[in-house]
Formats: sequence, C-alpha cells, structure tokens
Amino acid sequence: MNDQQPAWNGVDGTAGGAAFGAALAELARERDVTIERLAEATGLGDELTRAIVDGSHRIGVSALAALATALRTRPIEFLQRTGILGLEAFAFGLDPLYFLPEGPVRYEARIYMREINPRHAVPEGDMTRRNPTLDAVARDEVLDAQGKVELELAYLLRAAVQQTGGAL
Repeated sequence: MNDQQPAWNGVDGTAGGAAFGAALAELARERDVTIERLAEATGLGDELTRAIVDGSHRIGVSALAALATALRTRPIEFLQRTGILGLEAFAFGLDPLYFLPEGPVRYEARIYMREINPRHAVPEGDMTRRNPTLDAVARDEVLDAQGKVELELAYLLRAAVQQTGGAL
C-alpha cells in the first residue's frame, strides 16, 4: 500500500507530508536557518513548524508564503525545492514552460531546453517575469512582500493543478 501523500493537494489546498517536510528541512539547513529560527520568523510557532517538518501537519498557501519569505526564496524556487513542483508534477503532465505566456519567449525557451541544453532548466526569472499576471503582482504597490509571495504561490499552484489534474 502506498502511504505517500502528495506534496500539494489541490482539492483541499494544503501542502505537507514526509517528503515535503524533509525537503523543507534541507532547504532550511542550506540557508543556515534552524527550525527554531524558522518557527520564530514565520510566526507559526515551534510545535507547528516541527509538525510541518516531520510531515504530520499540512499547511495552506499563507503558511507556505511565510516559509518561503523566511527562507529568502522566490516562490517558484520554493515550490521546486520543496518538491511541490518536482519531477512527479512534470510526469503528471505539467509543462515546465507553462508559466510563460504563448509567444516568442516561450518558443525560444522550448528550443533552448530541447535542443541547446536539454539538462538545464529555463531560468526561474525568465519563467515568472515574462508572465503578465506575475509581473502585475510584482509591480503592485498595495501588497507587502509576503502578500506578493502568497499571491504568486497561489497562482503557480492553481495553474499547476489545472495542468496535472489535482495533486502534485
């Protein structure tokens, strides 16, 4: 029996599980952030943060944004590094260039990935800066930095769920 939970469940809008928690802990270690400091920086508290890391508690987009902000990672990098937008998502049908709008930039990026250097991903900045929705969120003057991260995460997750059928 397979007890693995998806890193992101599009039906209930939560992230978590053992693999997500392990990837989150690894990202924190790489950034020299202890679990205690992460708990303090996010405002989630020590007990909840430990439950997230051990995979026993799932969280929504707001908590994901707090974690991404505390770990100083851009949203798409955070999703990739925590396994939400991992190889499984692409195996379930997510196009790596999905976040680029149709047109010459997407076409050139696809050629780059397929023909020039197939083992190298398109730079994350190109994927998000070229998207008109994400560009508008970045330019918004009303939202604070964490609010922008939250909206970008919600957009990226919803788009990925549409492409993959629900769970990542």
